[in-house]
Amino acid sequence: MNNNGETQVLHNIYLRERFKDLHKTLESELSTLVEKKLQAFGEENLPVSGCLASSSSSPSSLSSFVTPFTASSILTHSHTRHTDSKKSAGHLPSRNFLARPSLLKELLTVNHMESIYNIFVAILVLLFFNKVLDETIHTGSPNLDLSLIVWAFGGLDRVIVIWVCMFTSTSVLVYVAFHHWAHSRHTMPVVYDVVAGVVFLLYLGLFMYLPLQSLLHHFLPPASSFIILCEQVRMFMKTWAFVRSNLPRARSYKKDDNMTQGKGQNSSTLCPNFSHYLYFLFAPTLVYRDDYPRNETCDWRKVINDLSQVLGCLFYTHFLFVRFCVPAFQKFGQESFNGTNLLVAVFSCMFPGSLVLLCGFFALLHAWLNAFAEMLRFADRMFYKDWWNSTSYARFYRTWNCVVHDWLYEYVYRDIVMWQRRQGDGCSRLRCFPMMVVFFISSVVHEYILSFAFRFFYPVLLVMFGGFGVAFMFVNSKAKKFNIFLWVTLIFGTGIIMCLYSMEWYARINCPPTFDGFLDYVVPRSLNCEFSSN
Repeated sequence: MNNNGETQVLHNIYLRERFKDLHKTLESELSTLVEKKLQAFGEENLPVSGCLASSSSSPSSLSSFVTPFTASSILTHSHTRHTDSKKSAGHLPSRNFLARPSLLKELLTVNHMESIYNIFVAILVLLFFNKVLDETIHTGSPNLDLSLIVWAFGGLDRVIVIWVCMFTSTSVLVYVAFHHWAHSRHTMPVVYDVVAGVVFLLYLGLFMYLPLQSLLHHFLPPASSFIILCEQVRMFMKTWAFVRSNLPRARSYKKDDNMTQGKGQNSSTLCPNFSHYLYFLFAPTLVYRDDYPRNETCDWRKVINDLSQVLGCLFYTHFLFVRFCVPAFQKFGQESFNGTNLLVAVFSCMFPGSLVLLCGFFALLHAWLNAFAEMLRFADRMFYKDWWNSTSYARFYRTWNCVVHDWLYEYVYRDIVMWQRRQGDGCSRLRCFPMMVVFFISSVVHEYILSFAFRFFYPVLLVMFGGFGVAFMFVNSKAKKFNIFLWVTLIFGTGIIMCLYSMEWYARINCPPTFDGFLDYVVPRSLNCEFSSN
């Protein structure tokens, strides 16, 4: 009995100590969670509140709005408030890189979220068997026809050649030219700056023109065209980020600085080492830094798993198009089509369109970027946030694609705001102007990729993204039920986009051209096809 009593007492003491440790842990996690929420609230309301503010408010009011959220010590979000002297001067925060995993990587460790992931995998399996059954019924053998994928990714040899040329120019020409300018401009600053500016703009123009001309010359199919166009835009943004980020360090250098520091020290100060630039070209970020947080090791099992998920999403998209899109639109222009048919087609495209949207997000922003991050041991993997919980379109645009958003914020939005402040109060009152420029650039680039990949200009995405998207930005609701509105409009919008682009694609196959030359490229052929097919 005495031994049992002593054992019970020791067990109670052990439990009490465990409860104390648990209490401290929960208290710490709760404090961290509150800090994160406060930080997120400040970040997510800064641009919109500045745009919606009255025109009579001064730039200092923007700084005062940020101040309550700058004391956070838990820097877990994309844009953080620096604690140096620039903060008091009203400078906008810059991108801060921290070691953190992707959100879905953490969520998928929870059984409930893993079950949702399994549901999407089950849908893929059902689509696969649906395709096999359809082939068995119509051809008598379970042949899995992948001709659509083979055709869409045709001409990969030319794609590789074009990519190598683009990468060589981006990695070698840009670095050598910037290195020479940075180390020579102090002798004749004005001459070097003017010549370098003209040469840089000329290079960017040729970089956009030559790959596009090669793409059109070889008649590359849509998927191969998407690869070239997306890589072209990515390298363009990388080039701009490298030059823009290192421009101040070279311009701030004076000839007299040779007296205070050695040439070896100047070399790394004026221009980063080539190894830093080369790592940046492959790193899954568009914001340049000399150093990024790195993991100690690379887990190649994770790389293989991420790349297999990309491949799975590719087949997922293929089955969706073959099952829902091709049968519904392949005879467009050969049969009668009216407003009722259009409405039915839009609603029938909502489900596959939404799944294609989710597949694209998961394949590119999650699996593909995580695979490269793991290979390069890149530790900051916040490529997106919880955009699916957004209660406003303003937050959705900032959390859907953090990689592109950070570039637009860092090199477009911040620079325009800084320029406005230097011009005085009259210009700085135009709070919405930087946001409008960001939306304009983003919508034009998206339309540029779609237009040359599909070989026709049909500005559906431009109107919806640059028109309705901007209008919805001003609906700054915090009600959780607004998330329903966001999902309804998002699903409806993807249905419209998938339907109208499919109609135009098959109209250009089945309908004769109404105009010649350039007009046939910019005038939708599906409009005339609709009236001539009754």
